[in-house]
Amino acid sequence: RCSERGRQTGEQAAAAAAAMGGVIEDVAEFLFEDAEFGTALETFAKDNCKAFADESEEHKLEYTELYQKYQGLFESKLEAFLSSKGHTSEEFMKACQEAAEKGEEEDENAAFLTFLLALCDYETFVEMMRETAQLEAM
Repeated sequence: RCSERGRQTGEQAAAAAAAMGGVIEDVAEFLFEDAEFGTALETFAKDNCKAFADESEEHKLEYTELYQKYQGLFESKLEAFLSSKGHTSEEFMKACQEAAEKGEEEDENAAFLTFLLALCDYETFVEMMRETAQLEAM
């Protein structure tokens, strides 16, 4: 009985680990392939890029406010997606934490996390918005 219980616990742990890896893979697919998500971010960038048209190195308070709106948009889209797939944000965060702790050599999802963090980084956001402003000015 003990060995059976241990085997079941091991199988449950393996299934939970696979599911956590699965949530990261689901999110990666969503970010790369969901047209609505991409369009929402692109529309946000185009609608708000004029604030970034200034070539100054100075970061205006407005940048921070727009960054917070961008984060809210990103998080709401991600939350809705996770919910639609039966995942929770806590499950996703736990999977991300475990992948990050393992590193890229042990977990292929760690490389995706680096990309995801860049998407959420303030400096990357400002750079994206400035590039959009340049493109819209053409």
